[in-house]
Amino acid sequence: MLEQSATSIVIPRIAEDFGTDIPTVQWLAIGYMLCVSALMMPAGAVADMLGRRQVWIWGLVLFAAASLVTSFSGNFGMVLSGKILMGVGASVAQANGMAMIARAFPDSERGRAAGLHMTVVGIGAVGGPVVGGGIDSLLEWRAIFVFIAAFSLLSALIATIVLQDDDSESGTDNRSLRQLDWGGTILSAVFLLLVMVAITFANDLGWQSPVIYGGFFLSVIVFAGFLLWEKRCPDPMLPLSLFSSVPFSLGAIARFLCFCASSATFFLMPFFLVSGLRMTTAEAALYLLPAAVSMSVFGPISGKIADRIGTRIPSTLGMILAIVSMYLYSTITLESNPMVVAVASAISGTGMSIFMAPNASVMLGAAGRERYGIVSAFLNLTRNGAHVVGIAVPTAVVVLVMETMGYDADLSDTEKLNDIGLRVAYVSAMTKAFLISIGLMIVATILVAISPIDKSLSSQ
Repeated sequence: MLEQSATSIVIPRIAEDFGTDIPTVQWLAIGYMLCVSALMMPAGAVADMLGRRQVWIWGLVLFAAASLVTSFSGNFGMVLSGKILMGVGASVAQANGMAMIARAFPDSERGRAAGLHMTVVGIGAVGGPVVGGGIDSLLEWRAIFVFIAAFSLLSALIATIVLQDDDSESGTDNRSLRQLDWGGTILSAVFLLLVMVAITFANDLGWQSPVIYGGFFLSVIVFAGFLLWEKRCPDPMLPLSLFSSVPFSLGAIARFLCFCASSATFFLMPFFLVSGLRMTTAEAALYLLPAAVSMSVFGPISGKIADRIGTRIPSTLGMILAIVSMYLYSTITLESNPMVVAVASAISGTGMSIFMAPNASVMLGAAGRERYGIVSAFLNLTRNGAHVVGIAVPTAVVVLVMETMGYDADLSDTEKLNDIGLRVAYVSAMTKAFLISIGLMIVATILVAISPIDKSLSSQ
């Protein structure tokens, strides 16, 4: 989380360094998340076979090595390759983190476990902009990845000392790996790739292009194939029986829509602050910091409340606050006081934390304790898949709106940024993207409000 939030604040700097436009530089975030999303479920399955401690440590080592590759890259292609390789290591940590924590708590404290996990996520998100903005201002963006590599190696060392082997989660031989659902893994990865490529190249070819239609059509065919494969596979990567639970299904959809909507802020606001208002990355980080602080503070609180009164009320309240924050983002102009961003950020972090812990709790409870591992991976898969779509779609909106105003979606040239019209066009396009996010969050709020009561919680 620290690396992800630190990178987001310096993406505009990386774009300037390599002269890369917004549609291209977005692949730093999308390529990373696409890799994580494709490997999330297999990483959870491999950990079940080989043991979480071993897989976790090797994932951290790979993450560190890939971070060094990113730091010493001589061109944008190498930076992108390093970020994708980092996604491989990150998928291991994200797939198993929630399961490792949830198993350490009784079912009666499932919400508290999810809330504490959210605190760790919040701390990483808090540290990211501060670390990223501070290091970039003092040194440059490359130094961030050197720091991340050192931090990851230290984490691997601590994990080696602290974590214990769990024989019940360890596999026995390579035959277990051969039994992994490789078909489901490949089909899900191809589906995500087709969707992302179609959305991204729609900016260049046009949304009505036969090639784009063909890409979406193929993605539907591949997704149908994935569902058919998982239904017939004796040991599926994603048991479809999970979706027979209405709370689980509605929770998954609401989670996807919520993260899809919030991703617009994650990607677009740094460009507004750094390129639009001409702030340094350190200054921009301060205005985005309240979201992460709120997340780390309110995560455990919302988890405890969910344990006592159920998940519906806190989840709905969280989504309402998220809608308010997104509305504030949609009203921003170049003349707005930057404190509006800070206030919206604080409300967003509060709303998201109040929603996420109860949402994770209800999905874990609906699936049952024996499926915590697969649900932990699925929770993060849903989040990362939503981030992929939630970055690509707003970027497409920004490109389209800026083109209609006579500007290219390219904020990498500092000389061009002297043109106030370019920056006005970007802000106008950005606020249009936030309006779409508001609509998605409203739908998510309705789904949360109508979801059946989580009986596993209400009976406690």
